[in-house]
Amino acid sequence: MPLPQRKIVEELLRQPFGPYRDEKVLSEECQSKPGKTLVLNSFQLAYNDEIIGLDESEQPLGTGEVDNRQYRFRGILSIHSLFWLSQVGVKLVEAELNLRANTRSMREGERPPSIITLEGLFNKQTGYLGRTPVPGDDDELELKLKIQGFRNFPALYMTSKLVPDGLFWHSKDCNRTYEVATMDVYTYQLSENFLWRYRLLALMIKIVGEGRTPLEKRTPAWFVTQYLERFAHPASDEHERLIYDSSDSDIINVDEGKTYLPRHPRRIHRRDVLGLFAAQSEWFVTDNEVKRKRIFPFKPWNAFRKEVRKARWQAARNNIIWGWPIGREHQPDLESDPDSEEGDDEDDEDGEDTRIVVERNPVIGKTNEIVRRKIDKAKTRRNPPSARRVNEPSSSGSSSDEHDPTRAHAYMSDFSRGSSSTAYDSSDESVDEHLPEFRELIPRQLTQLPELPGPDNRWWCPVPDCGHMVDLQHLTRDDIKALSATTVFYLMEKKWRSIREDERAKKCFYEMVTKHYEDHFADLGLRFVQTRGRVSRSKPVFLQSLTFFLGGNRWD
Repeated sequence: MPLPQRKIVEELLRQPFGPYRDEKVLSEECQSKPGKTLVLNSFQLAYNDEIIGLDESEQPLGTGEVDNRQYRFRGILSIHSLFWLSQVGVKLVEAELNLRANTRSMREGERPPSIITLEGLFNKQTGYLGRTPVPGDDDELELKLKIQGFRNFPALYMTSKLVPDGLFWHSKDCNRTYEVATMDVYTYQLSENFLWRYRLLALMIKIVGEGRTPLEKRTPAWFVTQYLERFAHPASDEHERLIYDSSDSDIINVDEGKTYLPRHPRRIHRRDVLGLFAAQSEWFVTDNEVKRKRIFPFKPWNAFRKEVRKARWQAARNNIIWGWPIGREHQPDLESDPDSEEGDDEDDEDGEDTRIVVERNPVIGKTNEIVRRKIDKAKTRRNPPSARRVNEPSSSGSSSDEHDPTRAHAYMSDFSRGSSSTAYDSSDESVDEHLPEFRELIPRQLTQLPELPGPDNRWWCPVPDCGHMVDLQHLTRDDIKALSATTVFYLMEKKWRSIREDERAKKCFYEMVTKHYEDHFADLGLRFVQTRGRVSRSKPVFLQSLTFFLGGNRWD
């Protein structure tokens, strides 16, 4: 059957169809794939027939009980293929589409139109939908449905591999996943605290990942300084305007808003940035402490969140709102004067404070009791090895006994005392006290002999989430910065055939890996210095190091 004119079809498709249940109208083929996710717009959340936001839906119970709460979501989904719809879905949409067409013809005084089918609309030769987009064509028609369903798993914001910079949502039907592009205004207002929380966390992870600052130095003030120096005013912003007049003589590129003269962005005050971290300080403390790989030390941040509460109250006395979680500006437990709650028993007071903080900021996948125990353990834990090592003075003063700290790495799987060198001082118990901390801090991969590169001469760092690669055929400046000039020349000359057969090339490879592992140890706040132990010349440098690490050094 012939289709109506394009302008008529455009009018019929202007408003979304539905709402429909996703389990009824969507087929199993309607799924997100890498690089091509299903996108929801005008996203809404509801619980018990009331509109809510992510601040409520992503707040776990923390009791260990099964969470039976049913959160309903709704959003607008663009259908790009007829195969995305089930047979029932096709019939429902066609019925509503033809109802719109008949209503329009009656309103316009026209003859009733022919039956419109989705198969005809999605026909690649004669239809209007499902065609490959043409660059510059802003009039592309879309079939939009209001889809609603129930949440399956917790939302992921800026933490999903499929949607690294957005909100990732799971539906119970077929475990279907969506990217949430836009939100309903009311749901967004009730989600701002959740969104800010993970924006800041993503920023902190990026700051930590791009630097080599030891763990114990990553204080709130340090994060603020790093943001202001490296992220507040990117170099690309200096000659770019977001709002501009295309006729302005200062504009270089009309499409991108590039300018000849540099802009002078508003200066961001440290207090403004610190206030953002202050608003989430309690959640940072509880969430960070249960992570396998913490991104900041517990004690400075725990002290910070206590100071935040006092500063928050003092600012409120002057009619200033600072450091509050969004939507929680007037909660009684946050609003009361912290100084008025001080009691005689500081231990009881501190325990009650921990309990309240954990209940207010439960962690997904952990009970409040587990989080509380981890925080209590962190309070009594010694500061992570800031890892300043004391250089033991040599009795002879000879430089021949000195150990090169750039070579001091551990690739042995045994942390027992039996692996210690003869330099172990039985009267010095400081090393023994920290052996459990070493086991917890050091990734297992750093205590094992690294595997040699394969036939392609490439080696990938085995430490989880690292991704560093050494390509012996295409070395970078970072790879060779720790090598001598003669070593670099030997590698670049490429006269060696196999690294497994060439001992000199193998030694060069181990030196590069040692330098990379040194960066991992620096991230943990560890470094190595001179020891008095004797080095076995029969072992490569990287196999000798754990002896010095555990047996011959002392804590500061």
